[in-house]
Amino acid sequence: MKTFDEIYDELENADNSEINNLLEEIKIRRKKAHKIAIIICLVTDIIIFLMFWKKGLNATSLYIILIALIINLFLFIIVEAATGVSKKKAEFNTKYKNIVIGKLINNFYNSVEYFPDKPMPEYMYRQLEYEHYNRYKSDDYLEAQIDNKYSIQMAEIHTEEEETYRDSDGHTRTRRYTKFHGLFAKIILDKSIKSDLKIVLDGKMLLEKNKLKMDSSEFEKIFDVKASDKIIGMQLLTADVMEELVEFKNNTNMPYDIYITNNELYLRFHSGPMFEPKSLKNGVLDRNVIHKYFYMLNFTYNLAKKLIDTINNTYV
Repeated sequence: MKTFDEIYDELENADNSEINNLLEEIKIRRKKAHKIAIIICLVTDIIIFLMFWKKGLNATSLYIILIALIINLFLFIIVEAATGVSKKKAEFNTKYKNIVIGKLINNFYNSVEYFPDKPMPEYMYRQLEYEHYNRYKSDDYLEAQIDNKYSIQMAEIHTEEEETYRDSDGHTRTRRYTKFHGLFAKIILDKSIKSDLKIVLDGKMLLEKNKLKMDSSEFEKIFDVKASDKIIGMQLLTADVMEELVEFKNNTNMPYDIYITNNELYLRFHSGPMFEPKSLKNGVLDRNVIHKYFYMLNFTYNLAKKLIDTINNTYV
């Protein structure tokens, strides 16, 4: 397994001409699109201004001007699509993921099959009953093995609650609330703990039964633990496991939870969008962004390995 510096050096020294050319083409098309959009917006704004110049400004005209500004934003989006910027960005994202993210994933896992545009089957997430939702999106689905032995499936998942309501004027409106957006992983173990263990952020289990009292005060400030078998729960949450869980939370300030049921281990990170290229201004190989993704995959791998070893060494 390679360090981040080793991987980043390899990425820098590789032939990235294809993805760099895509990036340059996006910049050229975007610049052209912005020029066209600015001209269209200026003409539209002048027409709106002239329409209300003679009437004088009032509350209604100011409201319409605000709408005009929103229209300007949509015009930029439409022009970008018409000039092929959106299409090229999608092509760039896929290439970026296959080249950069694929290399990161292959550093930690064996027999990797990575599908940037493919979703994780919804039933795999829904069966855990994390939250109520009625909209499900997913991409960056991968199947691999840990140490050529333990199956892992991982993807970015975004769940939302969509609801319809009537506003004060009696109009029907729709709004959405994000319930979860981040990285979700399922790992199959070769040994069952013959029970359930849940680790969530502190305060999520105030009224839960079977809540464990842990030895680490620092751990208890951050997490709540629920175990159907308290003895097994204490055996699995060793001092080094708790220390690693606390360290990751302190370093990233990222909420996450862990669920072990029999021989299945589930990890869920409330990270927001993952594996996406960020601002194109910093070029293809933005070191900070790639390091973030490396750190996330590294922690996921190390945590899974530590839990697997602890389970294998625990009498159950």
